Amino acid sequence: TVDAIVLDMRIYPNPVDGNFVTILSPINGIKYIEVFDINGRRVIDTAINGNTLDVSLINSGFYMIKVTIDGQSKISKLVIR
Repeated sequence: TVDAIVLDMRIYPNPVDGNFVTILSPINGIKYIEVFDINGRRVIDTAINGNTLDVSLINSGFYMIKVTIDGQSKISKLVIR
């Protein structure tokens, strides 16, 4: 059997007051990012090579953010002010 590894990740600041959010993970590589609104609509679908995600085009509200790095994913809450 193979144990599924949960992606260890920190997203800050959360709630987000500015235009950018930082996503830190001990796993290096391209971060594939999807952000969904409370209705399940995908509002961001992108890939970043660094740690900074631009959220300036998203309206204030509650979102779910899915980050995938090297086949490992984690879903977290994200609040935009």
